[in-house]
Amino acid sequence: MSQRKLKVAIIGSGNIGTDLMIKILRQAQHLEMSVMVGIDPNSDGLARAARMGVATTHEGVEGLTRMAQFQDIDFVFDA
Repeated sequence: MSQRKLKVAIIGSGNIGTDLMIKILRQAQHLEMSVMVGIDPNSDGLARAARMGVATTHEGVEGLTRMAQFQDIDFVFDA
């Protein structure tokens, strides 16, 4: 019997948020990276997330709540 992976969003596209995203993508058995949230459209972290196939928004928490993926998010990490 397989368990559904819990979908997560990370608020914070700086070094800590980006590091957490990479750890979730590479190592997490029970978590699925869904959205990376930032406030700087030119953020390296948002660009990296997009290259790795993760949905992004540079419109902060309000941008996250407007995304279609928001209704499926199980956990939000503030990094």
